[in-house]
Amino acid sequence: MRKKGTVLLALLLIALGSYLLLSELDIGLPGWERIWPVLPLAGGLALVISYFFGSHRDPGRVFFGTAAALVGAVFLFVTLGPLTYEGLTTWWPVFVLIGSAAFLAQWAAADFRDWDALFLGLVTLCIGGAGSAITFQLLGPDTREILPQLWPVALILAGLMVLLRGLVGRRSR
Repeated sequence: MRKKGTVLLALLLIALGSYLLLSELDIGLPGWERIWPVLPLAGGLALVISYFFGSHRDPGRVFFGTAAALVGAVFLFVTLGPLTYEGLTTWWPVFVLIGSAAFLAQWAAADFRDWDALFLGLVTLCIGGAGSAITFQLLGPDTREILPQLWPVALILAGLMVLLRGLVGRRSR
């Protein structure tokens, strides 16, 4: 484990030094204000990789790693690509869906036995899906009027998830 940490630190220092050297030589690299999302992206990937190759297999690492990597990727699209910070007011559901993906990844990392992670993953998936449907009018131009009328579906889904958690969660103990 110590050797892996040393190698990771060495690679990080080499990459950082290379970037700073090229910046000092005025090679024309993007500035920190544009590439800062690489930090949470790389940190998240490091957490996920450490889960698979490390001796301590904590599913929480997969949750935080997945969330950090995906948030970093979204902000890379903002700083380098087609999205803008103003556009995030429209794309807000993606952050709820990132939470869902992180919870579901944690559930999978826990050998599909962490029912709390599954429950939270499904809840955030429903919230992110509804937010996306409203924001992007996925059900047509009247989505903002139709979807609020379907709020009882949220109660039905919550009941089904609680039932699933109660039935399956008891068997695994």
